[in-house]
Amino acid sequence: MPTNLNELIAPVFYKLHHQIKNHEYTHYWLRGGRGSTKSSVISLEIIIGMMKNSAYNAIVFRKVGHYLKESVFEQLIWAIDKLNVIDFWQINLSPLGLTYKPTGQRIIFRGCDDPKKTKSVKLRKGYFAYCWFNFSDQLKLF
Repeated sequence: MPTNLNELIAPVFYKLHHQIKNHEYTHYWLRGGRGSTKSSVISLEIIIGMMKNSAYNAIVFRKVGHYLKESVFEQLIWAIDKLNVIDFWQINLSPLGLTYKPTGQRIIFRGCDDPKKTKSVKLRKGYFAYCWFNFSDQLKLF
């Protein structure tokens, strides 16, 4: 990953990047409106983290599954492209998913409009180190 992260991450998120890198917290709740670049930093952190730790996988949620491809899926592909690691990732449109080719780690996408689709998600290897709830303000999490 020869890319300079300072060019990809907005300065407001530098501290967050270091906190994630140092495993300072388990959960992060990012606030900000459209254009705040929070989705960009999240997608970069997930891709970098998974490529550095072979046990990490990710699952990404949106309130309505229909919009996954045009939002968070494309955002993660953007991060893969910006990090110049596209050759290491397999992009699947059906079912929607990303796989890190060297280890088989996966990024799975689910809509919260059908909770049954999330019920028995199983990984062959590793665990979900990342659970990204996109537009969490629209979800009833608790």
